[in-house]
Amino acid sequence: MMALLVRVIFVLVVVPGAAFFAFNAHQIQIDTNLNDLNPDKVSDPSLQFALDSLTENVSQRFVVAITSAAEKRTKEAAKALQDSIGALPELRVVLEGEVQSGYFSALTPYRFNLLSSAQREALASGNVQQIAEEAQRKLYQLGNGVRLLPFNDDPLGWYSDYLLSGLDNIASPVGDETPASVATFTVQFTTYPVSLSEQEFLYQQIRQAEEQIEAQYEVRVMHSGMFFFAVDSAQSAKSDIQLIAVGSAAGVLILMLLVFRSLLPLLLSLTSIAIGVGFGVLASIAVFGSVHILTIVFGASLIGIVVDYSLHYFYHFLSQNNEQQRGDEKAGTLFRAMLLSVLTSLVGYGALSLSDLTILKKIALFSCSGLVMAWLSVIILGPLVVRRPIQARQTLLSGIIGVLQQFFARRPSWLAVGGILLAVGCGTFVFMGNTAVNDDPRRFFHVSATLLEQEKNVASLTQVYEPGRYLLVRGQTPQDIFDALTSLYSVLGEDKQGLSSILDWLPSPEEQQANYALQASLYTSGGALDAFSQKLGLPASSLDGVKAQYLASEGNIIRFTDLMEQLPSLPPLWIANGGGLYSFALVKKNSNLVSIEKASENVPGVTYVNTLGNASHALKLQREAGTRLLVLAYTLIGLLLVFYYRKISAVLLLLVPAVASLIAVAMVSVMGQALTVFHVMALFLVLGLGMDYIVFAKEMTAKRQTTQQAILLSAVTSLLSFGLLAFSSMPIVQAFGSIILIGNTINFIAAISLFNGDEVKREGDNYV
Repeated sequence: MMALLVRVIFVLVVVPGAAFFAFNAHQIQIDTNLNDLNPDKVSDPSLQFALDSLTENVSQRFVVAITSAAEKRTKEAAKALQDSIGALPELRVVLEGEVQSGYFSALTPYRFNLLSSAQREALASGNVQQIAEEAQRKLYQLGNGVRLLPFNDDPLGWYSDYLLSGLDNIASPVGDETPASVATFTVQFTTYPVSLSEQEFLYQQIRQAEEQIEAQYEVRVMHSGMFFFAVDSAQSAKSDIQLIAVGSAAGVLILMLLVFRSLLPLLLSLTSIAIGVGFGVLASIAVFGSVHILTIVFGASLIGIVVDYSLHYFYHFLSQNNEQQRGDEKAGTLFRAMLLSVLTSLVGYGALSLSDLTILKKIALFSCSGLVMAWLSVIILGPLVVRRPIQARQTLLSGIIGVLQQFFARRPSWLAVGGILLAVGCGTFVFMGNTAVNDDPRRFFHVSATLLEQEKNVASLTQVYEPGRYLLVRGQTPQDIFDALTSLYSVLGEDKQGLSSILDWLPSPEEQQANYALQASLYTSGGALDAFSQKLGLPASSLDGVKAQYLASEGNIIRFTDLMEQLPSLPPLWIANGGGLYSFALVKKNSNLVSIEKASENVPGVTYVNTLGNASHALKLQREAGTRLLVLAYTLIGLLLVFYYRKISAVLLLLVPAVASLIAVAMVSVMGQALTVFHVMALFLVLGLGMDYIVFAKEMTAKRQTTQQAILLSAVTSLLSFGLLAFSSMPIVQAFGSIILIGNTINFIAAISLFNGDEVKREGDNYV
């Protein structure tokens, strides 16, 4: 009854899943977000929303720089490139002066609330005659009376003076050695491309426009932004996927045809692979809404594990052909071995979910769900396939095993002792601190040298902001935010010029009200405006319109959220969500970082954030925590072995993957790889795969040669898929593959050499 229920559930899951892929495969979202490698997690949802908003805003814009030997040619090229990029529907060019003009338009209705520090000091003196004389002098003095509003709206020119004094604060900083023949502009995404194909297509359009401008105007075009890093990483991952998937699938195909000389075993293997990988994709979409590109890279290596179940099933089914009277007993033994095998593999992959890295959680979900469904597919569909006689070509496999055993298994005790001694030496080498470590997330990917050079050059030309460094300001009310920033600026002194915050754009609501009250001495009867009109010989009533505008503006406060709505190109310096209120102060390049960090420590509500430093520290903690979790995984599997075999000595089986792990870590370190959290997580799979081989070698003793041949094929497919990871261009993938390639090779040698036994070979062990 239970078996029937499992079959029904299996069909109810597989059929809709197949239908989904048949009709919606093109809608599956492939995620390339590099933030999944960031281990920083915030318990406060409002704060996390604020941080995500800032990160998303930064990722959805990029900077373009054009340089040449002639300034005129540079400007013409910049204008042409702006037109080309602006014509793309996904992009919007932020034109030079757009922010300033938008800022001017947004603030004009609130101009009576705005004063510079010099203007406040002048008003505090109370000398309206002096203010009127100064306004008159600026009105007639050439070059010193710039007015951004008509005379009738701003006769004293105070609003124009306020804006002109603040433009330097909101203008994008430039490098100290920026050449005259350089033009830069910012591009924003109106619609960020979701799929890999859309990203690749947009990237090619951008590059085509840049190359055309370079050829036409003889200039150099460079760009800087997270979008280009994401596309570059996706391209590397795409090539890895093709290498791993095609290599693994081709290897499985050739092996199955060579060994079984039948399409039925091949059909079941391919079906289990398709069901396993497909269900992993569905689980990822259901939980995370998309499938990450790195999940697919690692998931492609599942082919080598998934096919193991069908290989063991077929090989051990062969041993029943001539012994039908013992079929039920053998079937039960095979089921127990396969169950224990999948459980140990699930422990290895499942342990990845204990990490705080989102990408490892995604890999764990993809892999565990895929393994379970692949295993079920073999258990449920296998009996349908083996109804017809299956033969296997075992002579070649037996010869290979014989050669290996002749070399490694002649003295198993010597091999075991030698392996343990070598592991002790490797462990000493590792734990004595002779291995280099890497917790810098920037070194997890292989990025093209051209892209890195462009990023560096654009940064030196624009000198905009320090990447990944900012100040986080928290408060209960808007005034709390402004007060904290004001205190910070006071502590910093001249170093405050290194920050860009809401103070550069707007005064606080309280200060706006105070500014309005101060300007009463300008626009009320007998004030500076009346004195100014008398000096100009104008009728007293000629400027009554300005006075009326002033009176009508009482209580009319502009808030930063209003400014953000009118200036979408602004970074999200102000975030309100779920009762939380947050603001960000960006750090300009070449600022005094030490002074800013020290000042932030003395102002309540202000936190200095170094995302790279925090990420590196968090990844270090993840690497250390992963090591502890690995010990826990060994402990859990040890308890499982003791419970299953009812012997304490069963724990000694764990020595095989433990020895393999220590040797693998030492070898990759000697080869020049710095250990990362991904090396540590790969050790979980060395444990799972090692126990996989050991379980079958120990459980399926009735037909030992058959078992060893199945283990050989299983190891070949696993080493093929994971071995291809070791040759990836991406360091994190390479780390995974290198550890598993070395560790699993040792696991395989130990499985066929240490569990050989002295049982008498029974007739029927070899089938032709």
